[in-house]
Amino acid sequence: MSDERRQLISKRTRAAMATPEVRKKVSDRTKVGIAARKEWSCELAALRVVWRAACPEARRRFIDEIFEALCGDG
Repeated sequence: MSDERRQLISKRTRAAMATPEVRKKVSDRTKVGIAARKEWSCELAALRVVWRAACPEARRRFIDEIFEALCGDG
């Protein structure tokens, strides 16, 4: 990306973020996202630990079961 393009994007971003309403909307959505992640991040970490500890055959079977649930048997 050229410097001119980067400067144009930066200028447009500053202009769009100039209003308090936009800044508040971004802030509120960020807070919602952080709160949502906090709810499931511990569970995701636990799943990663178990996944790494599982043997390849157990992993394969688990993935097969997920796809069966999502796509059906055939």
